[in-house]
Amino acid sequence: MSPRMVGTRTRGRPPMGLRMGPLLGLIFLGLTWAAGGASELEAQDHAAFLEQLAGVWTGEAAATLGPGQDPVRYESRETARQVGNWLVAESTGTTSAGVPFTGILTLGYDPAREEFVATWIDSAQTHLWSYAGTLDESGTALTLETEGPFMGDPTTTTEYRVVLQIEDDGRKVQRSLILGPDGEWFEFSRVEFRRIE
Repeated sequence: MSPRMVGTRTRGRPPMGLRMGPLLGLIFLGLTWAAGGASELEAQDHAAFLEQLAGVWTGEAAATLGPGQDPVRYESRETARQVGNWLVAESTGTTSAGVPFTGILTLGYDPAREEFVATWIDSAQTHLWSYAGTLDESGTALTLETEGPFMGDPTTTTEYRVVLQIEDDGRKVQRSLILGPDGEWFEFSRVEFRRIE
């Protein structure tokens, strides 16, 4: 090695490592921002969706107990509020059989699982429902899925699906579907909510 190269450097210019350091730092910072920015945008979408569900709503429901049967109509009232990153909603009304009921929904986004999670209990049944699901690309429709007792035969289970849709006019539509023995999804309940507060 030439004696000129040992312990020397080009006059007026820092060593290569020092020259590359700021550039590498900017690249790393940019990658970190991009990853964090994407997750932050997703978090904002999730929070915005939950915020739209908060408030006091009146619901008009139509329940169909089986194919070919006439729907049974009933009304309900829902009061939903945000508790931190969660939405907690209490519903009161009557079942399709005309029996008064109270139901409690918890709904939120779980970053660890990267999906929405929810629970539902009500005074008309003893089952604790646990759901998981995702928000669509438009940020207006949440699909939750679970498995639970088959309607009419609690000794067997089947899959259920709930779709919460925010309409352009501010209405909230909740569709409940069950997977039948024939492998087809059947919509057994539809509730249209209108905000009153």
